[in-house]
Amino acid sequence: MLLNQQEKREDPRITRTRQLLHQALLELMMEKSFQDITIQDIANRATVNRVTFYAHFQDKYALLEYTIRESFKEKLRSQLSDCSTFTPENLASLICAVCEFLRETKRVCPPPLGQMEPLMEKQIKSVIYEVLLTWLDDFPNPNITEQKAMITAWAIYGAAVQWNQKVKAEPVNDFAQQVLPIIQASLNVQ
Repeated sequence: MLLNQQEKREDPRITRTRQLLHQALLELMMEKSFQDITIQDIANRATVNRVTFYAHFQDKYALLEYTIRESFKEKLRSQLSDCSTFTPENLASLICAVCEFLRETKRVCPPPLGQMEPLMEKQIKSVIYEVLLTWLDDFPNPNITEQKAMITAWAIYGAAVQWNQKVKAEPVNDFAQQVLPIIQASLNVQ
């Protein structure tokens, strides 16, 4: 579901270096704002040189996108099985995972998120879309389209943002059950 063939065949050295850079960025973001983090800070923390950094990422924004995407995929792996299929329960779990990921990000990187927010939104919606397409690939309803998956990804992300903005939000599972019928309706499945 969440890993494509290219990721499965990647050279272990590349994977290891990217993981070091990913972890370095996460650690640095707990200490200071993203805007204040330099490439040199990241390279030093990851114990690699700047040339190695640039061999993997164009700039710190590309690393940030990778970090958000991989962190969110990790969250989904912990809450959804790789072989999961479309069910209302799995859809509710997906909604909960998005809500919780945004809450955790807000806790680690308090607002204002500034330049991070649009990058985070883009990566999270992209992964949600990929999951939905995988789930709906074998769905018997031929009317389910990529557009419906995209609209649903936007709806899930928007609902999660709205839940996270509440001063006193209801438990995430209750919220997921409240929005589940609306989200399912966007897919035209019941």
